[in-house]
Amino acid sequence: MPPPSLPPLRLALLLYPGCMPAGLFATADLARAANLRAQRAVVTTCWAGVDLQPVPTWQGPALKPGVALAQAEVDAVLVPGLWLSSPDGWQAPALQQQLAHAVAALRALPRRTRVWSYCAGVALAAASGRLRGRGATATWWLRAALAQQFGAVHWRFDEPLVEDGPTTTAAGANGHLPLMLHALAQRLDATALGDLQSLLMLPRPRTTHPAFAEHDLMAVTDPTLRRALLWVQRCPASALRLPALAEALALSPRTLARRVQAHTGLSAGLWMRRIKLRQVGEALCDTSLPLKRIAEDLGFASEAGLHRAFQQATGQTPLAYRLAHG
Repeated sequence: MPPPSLPPLRLALLLYPGCMPAGLFATADLARAANLRAQRAVVTTCWAGVDLQPVPTWQGPALKPGVALAQAEVDAVLVPGLWLSSPDGWQAPALQQQLAHAVAALRALPRRTRVWSYCAGVALAAASGRLRGRGATATWWLRAALAQQFGAVHWRFDEPLVEDGPTTTAAGANGHLPLMLHALAQRLDATALGDLQSLLMLPRPRTTHPAFAEHDLMAVTDPTLRRALLWVQRCPASALRLPALAEALALSPRTLARRVQAHTGLSAGLWMRRIKLRQVGEALCDTSLPLKRIAEDLGFASEAGLHRAFQQATGQTPLAYRLAHG
């Protein structure tokens, strides 16, 4: 259980011209629900803008910030997505000019202030320089455009959530959910967090193959296993070893193996392999990369070995899986 003396997380919900604020409203609701469930202040939120002028949102009302970002005394800033009609739409001069003040405000934040972003909002975080030299992820259809424009970012597009120092990024239009789940896991006990997940957090809309259904970050309620899942996602498949994972979590291999078995019904080795194969499934669905390239990117020893393991786990060849689920 997290220490009860842990101070509340102060989170700014950033409004900028053309942003899609639905995720910000949902985040504010999650914060309120977490505070009520815990019977204490877990997360406090404020609505921030470049200044205090009303901000026009995408196909919605103009919303008035409660505080200018430069004056906000917060621990983290949440940058929502915006509507883009094409992957290269982000680079349109008119849009760049429209967002220039928001990008500059993010750039001017103290280095200790954490920046969270999701969906196309990751582009603003990258443009501000906050992601330079750090790991990050983003929505699948922006991958090529972002990789080309922001080459100094260590993109990890195969991961749904990437935390690297003071920055955390998430993929998808509902990326605010894994961002909040990751933050709340550090401040709520497993029972309270499970209540919020079951009542307020929606799973990814696309149908997931049964072999991978329990290996999504949103489906894992145990905080230690969430940390383990993120570690496994970042580790090359050929380098996965239970002792290495246990050391990263400051647990003994036996304790970790028992914990995995108790929560998933799988051996630790099989659980780790399924997580890597789920990443393969995501890559098959979200990209047109050949299996050989996917195997190389995720650290599998060979394309043939990956093909056999994937078919054994799903009952489908990688090509058949791509056609059925992509």
